[in-house]
Amino acid sequence: MAGGGWQHLAVTAKELAGATSTKAKAVTQTLGNAVKEVRQLVLDDPLVGGADAQHVEGPREPSNELQEPAQVVDTYGFTLTITPEQAAILDRCRAKQEAVRSKWVEQAQEAGLPPTDALKKLCRKGVPPDMRRQVWLALSGAAHRRQKLPPHYYADAALQGASSQFAHQIDLDVPRTFPNNEWVQSEAGQSAVRHVLLAFAHHNPHVGYCQSMNYLAAMLLLAVGRDEEEDAFWLLTSLIDDKDDGILYRDMYARDLTGTHVEMRCLRELVEHKLPRLAAHMDALGCDMSILATDWFLCLFCTSLPAETAARVWDALLNEGTKVLFRVALALLKLHEPLLLAQDNPGELLRATRRVAAVAFDRDALMQVAFEGVGSMPMERINTYRARKQREVDREMAERETRVNLRQAVARDGFVLQGGDTDLLQREAAAQEGGAVAEGGGAGCSPRAGNGRWVAQLQALGGKAKDSLDRGRMKIKHRRGQSLGVVPLHPSQLSGSP
Repeated sequence: MAGGGWQHLAVTAKELAGATSTKAKAVTQTLGNAVKEVRQLVLDDPLVGGADAQHVEGPREPSNELQEPAQVVDTYGFTLTITPEQAAILDRCRAKQEAVRSKWVEQAQEAGLPPTDALKKLCRKGVPPDMRRQVWLALSGAAHRRQKLPPHYYADAALQGASSQFAHQIDLDVPRTFPNNEWVQSEAGQSAVRHVLLAFAHHNPHVGYCQSMNYLAAMLLLAVGRDEEEDAFWLLTSLIDDKDDGILYRDMYARDLTGTHVEMRCLRELVEHKLPRLAAHMDALGCDMSILATDWFLCLFCTSLPAETAARVWDALLNEGTKVLFRVALALLKLHEPLLLAQDNPGELLRATRRVAAVAFDRDALMQVAFEGVGSMPMERINTYRARKQREVDREMAERETRVNLRQAVARDGFVLQGGDTDLLQREAAAQEGGAVAEGGGAGCSPRAGNGRWVAQLQALGGKAKDSLDRGRMKIKHRRGQSLGVVPLHPSQLSGSP
């Protein structure tokens, strides 16, 4: 706009306000001065052409080209499709990561770890990717485990694991692991993942192999080094151990996933305390916590969150233990609670949860909420929940195995139930006890195994079938008795409550 245009604007303002009044004169003078100042600022700005500029363009609409998602490859080789806004978030997180790296370097000691008082804080802020191998091995106890066994232990275990009962399932699952990661899908990557899993299956035959462990093995290899199979193996053994020496809760990867059932029920109770509106909404929809969070805990978020965000979770997990999984789960739910409350069926709730987790690129924000936004969560409270939920799950599993044995006895041995006893094979626990869960387990149960209902049915079947059923019940009792601090009962005591 030329100089005359600015003057005309001031005159127009004067006319609108009233030409003769003192107030009009003041308004005109103020507006004229303001316009002159704006004009000077614009013309002096070198970004719009300097003092000689004659034309200033107004704001433009962002071009479609700039707003289109772009494909990038992250630190671990995963192909990501991100928007410009998400790219800016990643850049900001990388800048913070570099600042934290300098603190790690400053405080690192000969063992590779900062002093204890600084370690927790630094792990929560994230271990630099190029330091994760050394730090994770030290944090997890994997380095110590390796030192206790011969140097060739891993190679021998991988070789012998090839003939284990789990080898076939491992061979089926390895090609399905991280299809959007070029290295994992390569021959070298699949070979490395397979070796780690075969070695673990031989090392810990009680656990052997469970689907989802393939993702853990692959993520460990990507994080600590693609050529570091042995490191990944020892880290996996530190995470999963059937003797209560592992970082994760026992039996999470057992054949019946009993440990995972326990963790899901603990998380459900924590959601009731921390996010009561969401808990009530899930109850109203009939949405069990296991629908949302089972893969979070089995895969340690590496299939749900972006890789670097998941690695940040592992940084804290290896240092502080499994309460980190509960904190991160609660943080995800808390951050997106309004969206989840708007969903009107379990399927939509699950899809919404998966979508928000998949684009959780702001790892700093997520971890801040996890550690500062969900309140106190002492491990003692979680262990109290676990003890109670473990007893519930054990009773339900015992009932389930008894029911399975009963069906087998009837089908295999030809026993026939009389009268109303046939209902025993048809009715679910929920119908029998007004709220107890069906065979698959679930939240809000009222366990009833061992309450005497089964005794009459067992006696009616005869000695052979009863022996089979007793063995099934005793198997559960012996397997759980020690961990629960309960002395397993003698078969003659089976008529009482467990």
